Amino acid sequence: MTTDIHTHLGMGRTEVSEVSFDNLTEHVDMLISRMDTFGIDKAVLTPHEPVISTNLYLQATEIYPDRLFSACSIVPRPIDLAKEKLRDFIDKGCVSLVLDENTYHPRDPAAETLVFEAVRKDLPVYIHSDIMTSETITFLDRISILHGEGKFVILNMGGLFGFPQIIPLISRPNIWLELSTTFFKLVESPLRVFLDAVVQDFGVRKLVFGSGYHSQYPDIMAALNMIDLDIETSRLIMKENAWLILGLAFA
Repeated sequence: MTTDIHTHLGMGRTEVSEVSFDNLTEHVDMLISRMDTFGIDKAVLTPHEPVISTNLYLQATEIYPDRLFSACSIVPRPIDLAKEKLRDFIDKGCVSLVLDENTYHPRDPAAETLVFEAVRKDLPVYIHSDIMTSETITFLDRISILHGEGKFVILNMGGLFGFPQIIPLISRPNIWLELSTTFFKLVESPLRVFLDAVVQDFGVRKLVFGSGYHSQYPDIMAALNMIDLDIETSRLIMKENAWLILGLAFA
């Protein structure tokens, strides 16, 4: 049972911004069709407020409740409102918290407070950065030490050039790398040596399947074939690592 832990409705940034409550069913059906084609059983929709609404994705999950789940995207300030939203979204079924670089600052104490609240509720925390700065790395370093029981997923593997910078943190048992766009670019770039080193030193338990956009399924599947996975390692990336992060209810 393959689980995509990070995807959007729509096929790219422009299309995502065009998804609305009026055309939601059409986009959800397209996602499910694409999932069926590539053998994806379940997917977590990942909003990014204010462009992609958590409430929009929560409504999408109601169309296929056995196959679609939603993360929640929350701006950490004001912190009292952020904590209230987190509790509300958890009650509505959200399975992870997204911190997007456009809506929080890694040195803001409110961001750490929100992480604490998520970890306390056993919610995985997704870290999204198109450009992995030293401040973001320091933030991840700090929260992964302070919250050893937490589960932290770096979306897009930190980006093509951010990925080598986060390798020193990968040995921690509570940090995972989500594949999406970066993975298939890495496989075909000179930076492939860093990916090979991670797989050799830490194994594939650090990697978890995610697409970013379901239109990227063909590229990701092709890249997975290029790194010569056997049945066991493929199962870890595409199934078991996601189950560990998101909970056995996904099995």
